[in-house]
Amino acid sequence: MTRKTLLAVSLLTLLPSGVALAAQSDSTGTAAASRGHLAQLDKNGDGVIDRSEAAAAPRLSEHFDEIDTNKDGKLSADERTQARSGMRHHERQGKWKALDNDKDGRVSRAEAAADPKLAERFAELDADKNGYLDRADFQARAEQRQAECFVKADTDKDGKLSAEEFAGVREVCHGPRGKMLAAPAQAPKS
Repeated sequence: MTRKTLLAVSLLTLLPSGVALAAQSDSTGTAAASRGHLAQLDKNGDGVIDRSEAAAAPRLSEHFDEIDTNKDGKLSADERTQARSGMRHHERQGKWKALDNDKDGRVSRAEAAADPKLAERFAELDADKNGYLDRADFQARAEQRQAECFVKADTDKDGKLSAEEFAGVREVCHGPRGKMLAAPAQAPKS
């Protein structure tokens, strides 16, 4: 697999978090608690939540038809994961819009001051150093992280990912919990 292919695959997985406020994320505890609650809804233990099981959770029941993308009357783990991902994306978009006071589609240093975590990382996130955070900044950061991930995953340093190297990308780049690991200061030498 070439670097270009990995970048495309990685972009699809990382772009939603890169375009949104990278400094903001759902807390792992909240997400784990949510998954635990949904597992409790699966009363018959078949791995899916049907409409009658969803009735015990009013908000889930209210959005059942939207989440049930294949319209089989059951919510699979994939459908639930996709729904959670979409909700986080909308929440981040809402935060972004709330910070963008002048509604120009970008966040200035002054606007970022309303969010202490974002203000602290502003210089790091402003890739083009123009004093604003916008889509281009997050795309540049996503590309940088993808390139770093490729270097880490390409253990034999041949510029390509073998099937074995590709299979280990998630673990190598994101760790056991799926969070992007900090890149090493220098690429490891083999």
